[in-house]
Amino acid sequence: MITTGKKILLVDDDESLRQMYNLILTKAGYQVTKALDGIDGLAKAREGGYDLILLDLMMPNLDGIGMLKGLLEESPKKPNGPIVVLSNAGYNEVAKEALSLGVAGFLMKAELLPKDLIKAVSEHLEKSKPVTKAPEEWKKGRPINKVV
Repeated sequence: MITTGKKILLVDDDESLRQMYNLILTKAGYQVTKALDGIDGLAKAREGGYDLILLDLMMPNLDGIGMLKGLLEESPKKPNGPIVVLSNAGYNEVAKEALSLGVAGFLMKAELLPKDLIKAVSEHLEKSKPVTKAPEEWKKGRPINKVV
């Protein structure tokens, strides 16, 4: 087991996937905080201090896009690392919008093996830098037409 001590926020409404990803990540030495949906995830992410956030896009109450916008509208108390989408949404309009909101990458749930999850998390943590405030191109929570 690798002991990294890195803190990961896992935001997913699917309990069985949350439990599985939690088990994989904790066995690899990560400290995992779970959030049940976007509302719970947004509250935890606004507290900050996470080295990485794994975010599902399709959730009840507040989806991943809403959570991303909420984080850009109100900066976290402590900086967070990159946000990586963990979804089956693919590269459709929702995925394009997530990219425009600053996500660092995508992991497709349907194709994700445990070793691939650990590898992707490790790679994103190695190249990450904390996100401390909303980008300048944001005004009132909406991006100005900017292609990423």
